[in-house]
Amino acid sequence: MASDPELINVLLDHLEDVRARVSAARRTRLDALVRDLRAAGGDTAAISDLAVELRIELQLAGLPQDHPVRRALPTGTRLNPAFPVVDWGDVIARLQPEDLRRVIQRRLLGAPAYGVDEVPEPDEPDLIRLERADGEVRLPAFQFQESRQARPLVLRINRLLEADEDPWGVAGWWLGPNAWLGAVPADLLDQPRELDLMPAARAIFEGA
Repeated sequence: MASDPELINVLLDHLEDVRARVSAARRTRLDALVRDLRAAGGDTAAISDLAVELRIELQLAGLPQDHPVRRALPTGTRLNPAFPVVDWGDVIARLQPEDLRRVIQRRLLGAPAYGVDEVPEPDEPDLIRLERADGEVRLPAFQFQESRQARPLVLRINRLLEADEDPWGVAGWWLGPNAWLGAVPADLLDQPRELDLMPAARAIFEGA
């Protein structure tokens, strides 16, 4: 595995090739990370956090085994060895160090969300609630219809995945790439493939 500076340099050397190989959504995230890395200057703490997030994106990018950037990444491990989905809850809770936990939580808190005073039923027990470091509670917006009523399907899946016990992990399931679906689950809401969401959630327990 390359060091953070080495990985960043390898990526910059092959950036256009990597951009051509990944989805539009991942390309946008990579561009933002590269922009933030260039803006970080000599801020080593910021660079360290950004490098952790960069490794996550590149591990999920599906680059060929012999690609120079892929060779610079950790080998022999998967983010989730148990299932063909990216289980961010497991990553946050057990598998990764504190810096990765902080980066993932920051990413989840950066997604669109409502405050508890912005929705009509904030106390619905199956809603995901994410608490910021300052104590403010945020309700990820994908859980709500345009009327800001909670989506029944989201509530059922949240209940199945036990969001009351692991809100960060379940938020990560909704907002992270899912290999079973080949998409980010939240992006499929109100789309024809919305019907695939419940089977994908059940697959976690069935090992499918």
